[in-house]
Amino acid sequence: MATDYTQLMEALRHGERESFTVTPDEFMAFHDAYMKYEYRKRVIGMADLDGRIVYHFEKDGKTTN
Repeated sequence: MATDYTQLMEALRHGERESFTVTPDEFMAFHDAYMKYEYRKRVIGMADLDGRIVYHFEKDGKTTN
């Protein structure tokens, strides 16, 4: 079953999650959802090891990591 990245980003925005990780294999599916997401400018990705990206939501100018 495909990951629902829109739901994950909404969970970040509402404070239900602190972060989620996207692997290089998942990135294109994530990118499609990200580009359609209304609050995408507040979803901040930080590079991790092996090409993974950890995403957080920025609230009031501060990331939630």
